[in-house]
Formats: sequence, structure tokens, C-alpha cells
Amino acid sequence: MEKSVLKTDLALFDFRSFDIRTLDVESEALAGNPLGDPSLRRNPVLVPKGSRPSSSGWPVVLMLSGFTGNGWSAFYKKPFELTTAEILDRAVAIGEAPLAIYVFCDAMTAWGGSQFIDSAAMGNYETYVSRDLVTAVKTKLPATHDVSRWCVMGGSSGGYGALHLASSHPELFGVVVAIAPDSFFEASLLGEIRTALPVIEKLGAVAGVKEELKSGRLAKRKDWHVVLNAVAMGLCYSGDASGSVEWPVDSRSGNVETREWARWLEHDPLVFLPKRSVNVAKWKACLLDVGTRDQFHLQYGTRQLADSLTETLGDRLSSTEFDGTHFDIGERRADAWKWLTSRLV
Repeated sequence: MEKSVLKTDLALFDFRSFDIRTLDVESEALAGNPLGDPSLRRNPVLVPKGSRPSSSGWPVVLMLSGFTGNGWSAFYKKPFELTTAEILDRAVAIGEAPLAIYVFCDAMTAWGGSQFIDSAAMGNYETYVSRDLVTAVKTKLPATHDVSRWCVMGGSSGGYGALHLASSHPELFGVVVAIAPDSFFEASLLGEIRTALPVIEKLGAVAGVKEELKSGRLAKRKDWHVVLNAVAMGLCYSGDASGSVEWPVDSRSGNVETREWARWLEHDPLVFLPKRSVNVAKWKACLLDVGTRDQFHLQYGTRQLADSLTETLGDRLSSTEFDGTHFDIGERRADAWKWLTSRLV
């Protein structure tokens, strides 16, 4: 089949500003991935109604989901609530979000997420996004090729992905929005790993957790999220194609395994962003946002990121905090879109 196909969706929503499309991408990067996840990815897209504003095309906002989320969740209907897509359409109508092409990235894995990096254990999700998906958007949609009008945006794991992708590919993304991005692994991950390891061992290591997940038993446990998160992050940061993980904590003593922990830290934005400062300096603008009561202590990591990025970006960096928790970050998209209105012109 053709590598990418743009399809017209049924009129499930009566949007004022957008038409809904589905961008099917047959990803070479994900072909034969170790988890057996599909290489055909269906990415929902909101395309502005009417003709493009100029020959240069519409700006693009690539939306990355958090862990266990996916692009289609922006369109899920819940009783008494507007969907993310509906909120966005209303924001555009009142001038509080830029009129642009919004691509809701399909990057789900059997473990609930990929961190949008290339991983021997998960698959090549960085290459899928940066090569296969971006190319499909540029060839199938009336999108601008002006990097200063391309934004990559996400929260939690999606915020991590935004920082990673933009700092690795400044030729693709000139504007970055990261809401409560995974960072400061010492605070956000070590405790999770220490909590999860006894359960993982009891269940039979990663293979045993996989069986619990497939059977539906894992989701019934009160500690399901901490176990799933630990395994998924382990597979992203130190897993191999066989599905095993090198843990950075000794399961008996709880002490940090220094050599393996250093390997994990290479994936921490506090470590990799300073090393990519030449790339970061090319960004047009960046927004960091986080809740003051984040359950994963990401307020500390985000504050450190802000201090570090200020040295490179100066007033091109905006850093904000809100009175809330990690599970309030979905409501912060509206403020981020409003911030974007003056950055994608």
C-alpha cells in the first residue's frame, strides 16, 4: 500500500473551524518492531476549513499523548464533558488558539507508551514521528514547511517527547510546549522503581507482568500503574530486544546500581538538553508548565529545566506553574494553545 493515505472521516462532530481527517501512515520505522505492534498508524487530524492562508501553508501542531494515552483520545466522548477536540475548536473560534493543522499522534504500544524515542525493546518511535509522520503531513496536507511554524506539544510522557524530538530535530520543530514533562529521574523514577520491583519479581519479571497485562489481571491491581510505568520506562531506557530490563536499583538492598543508573540518566532531559544546546538555541519559543503539587515531583524537574533552558533561550522561554497536580495537566492545554497564538505567526 501507499506509505501514507489521507482519509475523510464521517461528520461525527460539528466543528466550526475544522474538518476531521485521518492520516494513515505505513511506518517503515515500526515495521517488525519487537512488540509486534502495528506499523500502520492512524493519526486523527484537524484541518482548517477553507483555503490555506497563503502559498506557504498552515502552521502545524503535533500533539503527543501522555503515558497510556493516544491520539484518538482527544475525540473520546464522555457524559457531560467536551472532548479535547471540541475545546480546541471553541478556543480557535474566540481567538484563543491558533488556526493550524493539529495532528494527534498515534504512538500507542503494547506497554502503553514509547516516550517517543528509538528503543531496542519498544521500537523506533522517534524515527516514526520525525521521518514517517512528519513526511506524511508535509506531503498529504496543506502544511507549511517553515520550521518556525511547526510546534510539538505534549504533557507528561508527551512533554518528554516534545523536548526530546525538538532537541534532536530542530530542523523539524521550532516551537515546543512541554507540560509536566518527565524529568529529574532521581525524584520521579527511583521511588517508582523501588515500589514496583518487588511486585515485578513476584509476578515473574517483565515476562510475568506481560502475561498479567494481557490477561487483564494487572489492571485490577491497586498498584497497576506504578508497575506498568516502571516496566515501560525500563524497556524504553534500558531494555533489549528480548524484553529484559537492566534495573538501576538492586532488588535486595534498594541501593542504586551506579553504572546502570548512569545509563538511565542519559535519557533525562536535565542531562540531554544541555548536551544539545546548539540544537535548542535554534528554537523559536518554548513553554514549560507544571503543577505545584505534581504526584511525580515533576515540579522540581521542570523548575530545573527552566533554569537550564533560560541560559540558552533567554526570553524565548516561558515558564509557568499552576495550583494543581499531575492529573490536572489536561486542562492546561487551553492555556498552552493561547500562548501559541502569537508564536505560530
